[in-house]
Amino acid sequence: MWLTWLALPVLTLLAFLFIGWPAALAAIAVGVTWQILYIRFFPRLSNSLGYGSVADVTADPGVSVPVPNRVTLYTASVCPFCPLVRSRLANLQKQLGFELAEVDVTFRPDVVKERNLRAVPVVETEGRFWVGNATSAELLAFLTKSQPNAEQAS
Repeated sequence: MWLTWLALPVLTLLAFLFIGWPAALAAIAVGVTWQILYIRFFPRLSNSLGYGSVADVTADPGVSVPVPNRVTLYTASVCPFCPLVRSRLANLQKQLGFELAEVDVTFRPDVVKERNLRAVPVVETEGRFWVGNATSAELLAFLTKSQPNAEQAS
């Protein structure tokens, strides 16, 4: 995830040294624009990129279900799945009323190491972790502890 952010300054520096400052500005503009567009249009591109569908499966909590008080979402700025999971958790938060905290680990190697994160997005609650993309239904199942896919903290 950091390689994406490291490649842009290196490319910009090389463009500046070998071509000049207009090329360096162009490299920055194109690089940042490309990253923003990739994140923005990822849901439409995911199938053709080999990730499969990122379509949501809605969650209906139905009757009152016990949920944790606090949920933490670990994200990174270059993660195409993070905005999807963030939006789905925000909708569940409105329905269920838990506290949602978000930690961007893009430039936080200390948090990555401390929490032993290997990928993002990561949803953490009560010592349990969900790693990767999840539908609203999967997130609801995870939050209500009826999920088979959650990883237990070690």
